[in-house]
Amino acid sequence: MLSRIADSLFWMARYLERTDGILRMLKINYITALDQYGQREYNWKPVLTMFTSLKGEDMEKLVSSSDDVLRYVLVDKENSNSLTSIIGRTRENARGVQDHITKELWEGINEMYHMLSAAQIEKSIVRGEQIMMLTRLINQYLLIIGIEEVTMPREQGWNFMNLGKYIERGILTANMLDLKFSDISYDLENPVDVMYWRNLLLSLSGYELYLKRYHGGLDGQNVANMGILNPQFPRSMAYCFFRIERIMQNLAADHVESDELMKRQVGRMRAKVEFSDLDSISKVGLHQFLNDLRNDLFQFSNSLEQSYFSII
Repeated sequence: MLSRIADSLFWMARYLERTDGILRMLKINYITALDQYGQREYNWKPVLTMFTSLKGEDMEKLVSSSDDVLRYVLVDKENSNSLTSIIGRTRENARGVQDHITKELWEGINEMYHMLSAAQIEKSIVRGEQIMMLTRLINQYLLIIGIEEVTMPREQGWNFMNLGKYIERGILTANMLDLKFSDISYDLENPVDVMYWRNLLLSLSGYELYLKRYHGGLDGQNVANMGILNPQFPRSMAYCFFRIERIMQNLAADHVESDELMKRQVGRMRAKVEFSDLDSISKVGLHQFLNDLRNDLFQFSNSLEQSYFSII
């Protein structure tokens, strides 16, 4: 497979996974903003911190206005990380590899691109249909992922797409956990209210699984355990590393030297999670541990780019 094709498939999948993270956080946080739970004064700072480059006064202008945040994160042309920009880059990557993806997948991505017109988003906000709008976008994303799952051949391109997906997912999970725990100074025993953890778990699509697997209510230790160490949770760091390792085993079947080197690199990353527990994480520090895992993913992505996508 040409390096250009592999690169486009990899980034197409990364942008789609980022789309999922943005839409889930927007919907959950919009509902939370409406509820104004407990005595905690709610604002949009966590979402803006994760998905924009706004700082200082520019961020303060938006943090208390749900509709302005939706406009900025979804369609604002001045925001290079807006969902419109991300889906635009997804579409451009998909356009360049149309011979390597199915017709149905291309049509699904193209349809989402047209759903994100500024006029349609503004119309939904003016009509008070923010939740309906976000739900439609989430459903379109899920349609794209379902089409991808049932129509794409399990060839090399599929492996590069899944590497992009799980690298991006691992980074998003680390960012969400780090941001949420930073508000309570990374204290796993901090008895914050239930809705605080519910918001995070819903943003990770893990609330129902948490209730089934962990008994005794919502607490920081179990939330951290699920988000980092639980191999059955498809958005945990452990699961992402497991999937990346399996994909690298498939790519390394030809015993290419660079494949073997990256396969060992992934093995070390996975071992860091697999042989950790909350006690060992606490000794290192939760922020430091999450930051190390995030840096491992960035370094692996760079290694992948040099080995497979470099045209030099």
